[in-house]
Amino acid sequence: MKKYAAILAAMLLALFPACQPQADGDDGDGLRLWFAVPAERQIWDVASALDSTPYAGEENVPALLSALLDGPPQDSGLTSLVPAGTRVEEWSVTDRTAHVRLSAGYAQLSGVDRTLADYCVTLTLCQLPGVDGVRLSAGDGADSRILRTGDVIFSGTEEEPVDVPASLYFRRAGSASLSFELRVFRLTEDETPAKAVLEALAAGPQDQGLTALLPQNLAVLAAWVDNGVCYADLSAALLEAAPESPEEQELVITSIVETLCSLDTVEQVQLLVEGEALTAYGGLDLSGPLLPASG
Repeated sequence: MKKYAAILAAMLLALFPACQPQADGDDGDGLRLWFAVPAERQIWDVASALDSTPYAGEENVPALLSALLDGPPQDSGLTSLVPAGTRVEEWSVTDRTAHVRLSAGYAQLSGVDRTLADYCVTLTLCQLPGVDGVRLSAGDGADSRILRTGDVIFSGTEEEPVDVPASLYFRRAGSASLSFELRVFRLTEDETPAKAVLEALAAGPQDQGLTALLPQNLAVLAAWVDNGVCYADLSAALLEAAPESPEEQELVITSIVETLCSLDTVEQVQLLVEGEALTAYGGLDLSGPLLPASG
């Protein structure tokens, strides 16, 4: 397996009123600042490495960057990976991409810390209506590749476990919309990311502001990816517990599709039940591979 840098993913959902990731399912539709979860709080097989805290300042690139560099509130339980003294040297937005050059101190970051810090900036700035991607550089260093909230790049080698980030979509408590949790799964080479992510989705959320949509007795029989299509074979419990409401049916299917499509290799999803292609779910037509809302 090629060696990659670890980046967290956050897919955007059309059901949301705006392009604003919500980790906690509360605080309305306001913008949020993304920071790292301290290492002692991380449970790498299931817990997210990043989390967010509410932001109430001006909604523009320099204000968000300034708030990020100031670090998280002391009572947030989060931490900043950005070296102290880092400054914004230059910024601009061109073709919906925010170009940000930070001072040379930021270049001290490397490996997972650098990519997590990069993604804190990306997740934060991509909430702005005119920003779909972020290109970061530090000091006199060359610009990095454009990072987007839908990116997922793995870290590791054949001999080592791989940290696989994904966005798991659940129902917001007391509402008919979805929100997500960022999780990082530590997998070995012979484990399937799609299957691990689906099993976590079926197990339910960790956030108290979210509720599960899939039946508790649902089993993930298999999951594999071929040419961008993820084939997810689920047990008959998916049909046996299907809700009667078309709106509820759509939430169930959307949560599965958006979750799987937060993986780098997945562009579409084909659902199966007990090995047979699922062509309908209640009144929903599932006769072909399903695209995410953003696709």
